[in-house]
Amino acid sequence: MALLTDTPGVAMQLSRGVVVASIQVDLDEDVLARFREDLLARLQETGSEGVIFDVSGMHTIDSEEFAALRRIMTMASLMGAEPVLVGMQPGVVSALIESGVQAEGLQVAIDLDAGFDLLEPQAEPEPDTEPEDTETGDEEPAAGEAGERAP
Repeated sequence: MALLTDTPGVAMQLSRGVVVASIQVDLDEDVLARFREDLLARLQETGSEGVIFDVSGMHTIDSEEFAALRRIMTMASLMGAEPVLVGMQPGVVSALIESGVQAEGLQVAIDLDAGFDLLEPQAEPEPDTEPEDTETGDEEPAAGEAGERAP
């Protein structure tokens, strides 16, 4: 095993509160080990609640590399960061599915922007403070509402 300092790393940056890991190198055992250590340290350092695995630059991913990426995604999840896989090339998707990889449960997006959209907190709808006004006339007013007649 090569020293991790001699192993090419995966570029990572913090953007919009999310760690973006842009995987542009071949994923051998040494690269995966360094990536795992670097990513987990970065998540602990930043406290990020999301991590995007950008594989748009990879034209091939075999089933072993994919399984290793899934394990790293699970580790990120255990660190409290929601993992999203983005940028899968059509040929890579086809080859992975043909080889029988397990893809269930993955958060995936077509590109980086869609990945950020998945990780952005969805605004909660404001609760209605007043009852909706129905103009159909089909509903009877509840007791105490305007329009009620006294007996």
